[in-house]
Amino acid sequence: MVDDIEKEYSKLCKKYKLPKFKELDEEFEISSLENTNFLLSNILRKVGEKIEFYANLINDLLQPDTSSLSSMHEIRFFADKEKNNIYDLFKRLMKVHRNAIVLALEHDGKNQAKFLNDFLIEWLNIKKQLLVYVGKMKDSWDKETTMEENLGYFG
Repeated sequence: MVDDIEKEYSKLCKKYKLPKFKELDEEFEISSLENTNFLLSNILRKVGEKIEFYANLINDLLQPDTSSLSSMHEIRFFADKEKNNIYDLFKRLMKVHRNAIVLALEHDGKNQAKFLNDFLIEWLNIKKQLLVYVGKMKDSWDKETTMEENLGYFG
């Protein structure tokens, strides 16, 4: 199946001057697609799924549900300036996510290809920022805290 996807992608690559298959596959796991029908639309959906995952992660961080101990814990380790930067990143993710949805609905191969070309470059920048913030979220769990002090939870 991977060979079929790569072969079909190669045709589209020649037609639209798309990024290399390996680059997109490493970032968005497009080789896991199950068929080659509407390949560009399916790739956009894969890209959209990844964007949505990180947008939801950031959304939960910036607007923690009081029932989410993890988000309430993690947000306490970010300064206001970082929160503003994270919000700007969230807006970028939401903008490209909504754009990918529109393009998938329109089925315009030329516009879908342009999006993939432009977005791969942007994604690499977004990914660097995500690594910083997600790393800080991860590191927050190494800090000594108690529920009462940091979460305001008194059972």
